[in-house]
Amino acid sequence: MFSRFQSLPTELRLQIWREAMPPSLEKPLYFYKKGCWQPHRLTEGDNGYYPDNEELHLEMSFFHDRLDPLHLDVPLYSVSHEARRFALEWIARQGLETRFDDEHQSIFLIRPFDPQSSVLYVPKITWIEFLCEESYRLFDEDLLGRSVGCNIAPITCLAVPHDVIIDESDGVLAELLDEYRIYKIFVLLGAQSDGTWQDLKDVKPQEGWELETDVQWPIFSWTFDSKSFQWGKAERNISEYPLFDRLQKSNSKLSAKLLDKRQERFDIVPAVAVRN
Repeated sequence: MFSRFQSLPTELRLQIWREAMPPSLEKPLYFYKKGCWQPHRLTEGDNGYYPDNEELHLEMSFFHDRLDPLHLDVPLYSVSHEARRFALEWIARQGLETRFDDEHQSIFLIRPFDPQSSVLYVPKITWIEFLCEESYRLFDEDLLGRSVGCNIAPITCLAVPHDVIIDESDGVLAELLDEYRIYKIFVLLGAQSDGTWQDLKDVKPQEGWELETDVQWPIFSWTFDSKSFQWGKAERNISEYPLFDRLQKSNSKLSAKLLDKRQERFDIVPAVAVRN
C-alpha cells in the first residue's frame, strides 16, 4: 500500500482515481427467466380500458422489472471521499442504483434492465419457453376461460446462440415480432479467449457478460426505405458465414412482417460474449 498517496499533487491523485474506474458497460447481458409475463387489471385512463365491461379489464404484459438486475462492484465507492466523487459520477452515468444488504449490513450496486437499451439473452435451453410463455400463461388456472388482452413486450434488443437461429423454421423470427418490439438481434457465435462462454442454464447473470460485435461476419440489416435486407461488410467471405443460408431463407417472411409493422430498422448482428 502506498502510504504517501495523499502527498501527491491533487491533479495527479484525481487522474489516478479517474484511470482506476472500471470501463463503461456498453452492452451487458441480462438473462431471460420465466415469470415476466403476468396479467394485470386496467384502470381508468389506461389504453384499452372499457368502462362498460368489467370483464375486458384484464391484460397480459411483460414486466421487465422481474428480470434479475446486474450486480456490480465499484471498489472506489468505499475507498475515500475523494475517490467516491469519481465513483458516484460513474454510477450515475451507468444508471446504477444502490441497495442495502440487511444480512451483511452493506451497500451494493445494481443496474436494472432498461427495455430501451439493455440486451436480453435467451439460452437455447429456454428458447421454446421464451417463445411460448405468454400463450402458456393464458392456460394457467387463474386465467383459464377469461378474456385477457395482450401487450407487445417492450424488449428492443435480444441475444441468442447462433444454433437457435439455425435450428428454427423460416417464420419464427417474424412471429417473434408479434410479441416483442425487437429491432436488433445479436447472434452469439462464441467468446473471446479471455473468457469461457457456456450456453448453460446455470450461468449466472451476476457473472458479468457483455457483447462485442464480431467484425469477421456481416450485419444483416433491413430498413423501411429499402424494404429489403442488405448484407454489410465483413472481414471474411460472406458465403462462409454460419447463418448465411438460414437468414437468406428467412428473408422473405421477415421482410413482409417488418413492412407490415412499418418498422424503420431491424438488424441481425454477429457477436461474441466477453466477460467484463
